[in-house]
Amino acid sequence: MDKEIFEVVLSKSSQDPKIKRIIEMRTEPALPKGENYTSTILKITLKVVLGNGRVATKSFIAKKENTGEAAEQFSNDLSLFTAEVSVYTNILREMEYLMEEFGDTEGPLWCEFIHYSRADSIIILEDLKASGFNTVKRTETQDLNHARLVLRSLGRYHAMAKVLEERGLISKDGYKPYLFLNNEIYIRNFIYGRMQALVKGMREGGGEEWAEYADKLCQISFEKLLKRIKECGNFDDNTFKCLNHGDGWNNNMMFKHDWEGRPVEMRFVDFQVPHYNSPCMDVTYFLYSSVNPSVRHQNLNSLIELYHESLTSSLERFGYKGSKPSLEDINNGMERLVFYGTCLFTSTFPCVLTERTDAMDLGLIFKTNGEEGYNLSVYCEDGVIEMIGEDLKALVKLFDES
Repeated sequence: MDKEIFEVVLSKSSQDPKIKRIIEMRTEPALPKGENYTSTILKITLKVVLGNGRVATKSFIAKKENTGEAAEQFSNDLSLFTAEVSVYTNILREMEYLMEEFGDTEGPLWCEFIHYSRADSIIILEDLKASGFNTVKRTETQDLNHARLVLRSLGRYHAMAKVLEERGLISKDGYKPYLFLNNEIYIRNFIYGRMQALVKGMREGGGEEWAEYADKLCQISFEKLLKRIKECGNFDDNTFKCLNHGDGWNNNMMFKHDWEGRPVEMRFVDFQVPHYNSPCMDVTYFLYSSVNPSVRHQNLNSLIELYHESLTSSLERFGYKGSKPSLEDINNGMERLVFYGTCLFTSTFPCVLTERTDAMDLGLIFKTNGEEGYNLSVYCEDGVIEMIGEDLKALVKLFDES
């Protein structure tokens, strides 16, 4: 984006109305390679003249749609940028009004949207790091304090979405079904394909202890996996449903910490795959993709209870008139999704833990229907199989019982 165009954009932005002129503009990668696959994330640093004549430095984040065959596949199937712009300009704006209406002073759960250039396929957003927010390092996963804050925030987000739906501002029919629970291509490429890579990694680096489990997983047909996965997300019409974030994992949330390092505020980022279904889908995706497995195993019940309390109390706070889900309803929803969560965790977590930047090749994954494109080295790294071991055994048991 040209400097002159950026000046016009910022002059109309509510965040920086005092910026009069841009002196310099510098663009650099905001994330290292391997941290984002569908977008290029850039940091734009500006040297600006303010309305009072002083010179200041401002920064923003630019998300540019990736090019290439795999990126186009994602874009065609998910309409990623169109979906995200719609969430920012419609849903999140209405959530801000809702917070103002009911005097919610906890602050937003998202960054400020600045501008979208359809011609350049670029979204300009607030730079949360400039306000003291940071991600939890992907390879370290989230501890109990971070997990509690995220689940409390998810409860608020889902409650606001449900109130907007009740007011007719969100249509349950306006969103595509979640691909990783409904679309055969994506389930084959990104769940079954990773599972087969896991089997190869277990045989190569897991030792005799895990050979039996590798053999059992290898015998699972794609058709059987597909049937079980689709059943997980097929909630009936009586289920409490709402708009889900859709991609609430470690890299898509940022935290502000107090002087002792405890998380006190958080923001969700990347609203590219919203979908409508049980809120337990967001909760499951987060718990199995981002939380340290020992934390999840030891605190699962209390974390689900915390989420339920946040959801129901937020529904009450924002004036929701419909029936609220009981703790039993949420627990039943979570139980229904255990199979999906366990598949997600065992196949994906090695890619999360690795320091490597070449864990996946999306182009090759699409070209080979998931048979290639996963770096087997990530499944052979020291300690990886042991870390996912408890869930791995549970997954094999779930298949044996089906």
